[in-house]
Amino acid sequence: MYKLISIGHSSVSDENYRWDGLKRGGQGIIFQYTLKGAGKLRIGNEGYTVPKGHAFIVAIPSDHEYAFDASSGEPWEFIWIRFEGVKEDWLRHDLLQPYGPVLELESDTAPIHLLWRLYTDTAENKLNDRFDLSLRIYEWLLALQRCFIEGGAPSQLDIPPPYKRVAAYIQKHLAEDLTLDQLADIAELDKYYLCKMFPLYYRVTPMDYVRNRRIEQAAELLRDPGLSITVIAALCGYSSLSYFGKVFHKMVGMSPLAFRHSEISESDDYLRFLE
Repeated sequence: MYKLISIGHSSVSDENYRWDGLKRGGQGIIFQYTLKGAGKLRIGNEGYTVPKGHAFIVAIPSDHEYAFDASSGEPWEFIWIRFEGVKEDWLRHDLLQPYGPVLELESDTAPIHLLWRLYTDTAENKLNDRFDLSLRIYEWLLALQRCFIEGGAPSQLDIPPPYKRVAAYIQKHLAEDLTLDQLADIAELDKYYLCKMFPLYYRVTPMDYVRNRRIEQAAELLRDPGLSITVIAALCGYSSLSYFGKVFHKMVGMSPLAFRHSEISESDDYLRFLE
């Protein structure tokens, strides 16, 4: 059963308008979609803008804060829903990890259309049955998830600089011995926080990102017959040839030697583990 806590449509221009996710009572999920103007969102140490056509989704309680962004030059108009019943694992794995906390949605998409209907019917006291209300929230959630699954990942706001630095550093130092502590120093973040937030932007943990980049580079280098597999392993950060072969086979489905002699063309993109 899903329980509706609140739903509404509002416009604010007060620069003091803000909500702290650790100070407000209760539990649940908040989804808030910007119709005009813009809001600001902080999750942990990271900041985001929530302009027109974007929504944010957060859990209560959690370390977040959202507020009116006066720099937009106009009031922040939005529609929101707060409800209970969603498991944290679903929120984290199905929405936050693949797409991040800020989602881009056109105003004529099914989730926004259904949210408006839910708001209107609630305002007109048409949803007095808790089972019917739960079903409507479930319908909206499915529409939201389906929108991203069928439409692909939405374009996201710029990735914060700490995570860009880590990704760029990894790409330039694939042959070196990269550790999580080292990457955390590059990001200037606690390593546990880095592991928590990095997948929001790159869909995998920092060390899995290292592995993916190394195997992609290995696949490219294997096209050069002048390079031995031992040299390629070293260039991709693997001091052990047998371990390199084991990881490569697990990721690609064949050994480095078999891949070298395969007919997979350079234009094939199935080795692009991350875009």
